[in-house]
Amino acid sequence: MISKNIILRDQKQVMEFVDTVVQFPYAVEVSLGRETMDAKSVLGMLALGFNRVLNMNIQADNADDLLEAVSQFLCTQFGQAV
Repeated sequence: MISKNIILRDQKQVMEFVDTVVQFPYAVEVSLGRETMDAKSVLGMLALGFNRVLNMNIQADNADDLLEAVSQFLCTQFGQAV
């Protein structure tokens, strides 16, 4: 499993993120505290809110292609954009 922090600043970024993730065969979940959502669900992702550091878990040993595709949303552990 690959775990990375992401930040989605607004509804447009949520839509871009979901549109990107659905193009890949990996199971991807995003969580905030105890709430965990399927990253391919627009409603689920919108429910997590904006401007928060979210944890993205990819159920794969190697997903460099997906990580490259969502690189604009990756952030450091302190919530800063990469």
